[in-house]
Amino acid sequence: MEAVVLVFPGSLRVKPIQIYEGFIQFEERSAELYLEFSVRFHNNNALSWFWVEMAMEEKQHAGMLQHCREARVFAEELPDEGQIQKLDEVFRRLEAEIAAPELRLDRAFDIAIRLESSEINDVYSQLTAPIEGPAYVMRKKIELASENHFEKLFDAARKFGASPQIQTRLAKLVSSGRFPHIHH
Repeated sequence: MEAVVLVFPGSLRVKPIQIYEGFIQFEERSAELYLEFSVRFHNNNALSWFWVEMAMEEKQHAGMLQHCREARVFAEELPDEGQIQKLDEVFRRLEAEIAAPELRLDRAFDIAIRLESSEINDVYSQLTAPIEGPAYVMRKKIELASENHFEKLFDAARKFGASPQIQTRLAKLVSSGRFPHIHH
């Protein structure tokens, strides 16, 4: 079966498989950001492992997208070039911030908030919506889709002593019941 070809206005033709590959890379980049936090905070074993757990969830997202790509299970409505470029810019900014020699706890949580507030989670849900399979696959899909990273971040912020400002931001995000898009 030949893949459908998308045409973005004023750009080259892009196939769904290429879009999925790009979003697999975004999820991998998310995992890399969290793994960098785990290394930066290695002196606090519990905090370091919290960031590893966040990275593992992003890796699972990448795995679900890889399944879609390999099985050719594509969403009917795919992200457009503007969304893709916007997310790439978000990642470039966040990766540049993490490269700074000093990374304090509040800065790590701020970066995580901005990452989780980007459109990446909405697009992930959109791209994995067509997945169908055995009960265990559907359970994993539901588990990954319903994860609330803001709740995990809020609990960790309290546990590890992030500032009241960070905790308040996260409390608002958790109480909203939605993953709002915050633009900085």
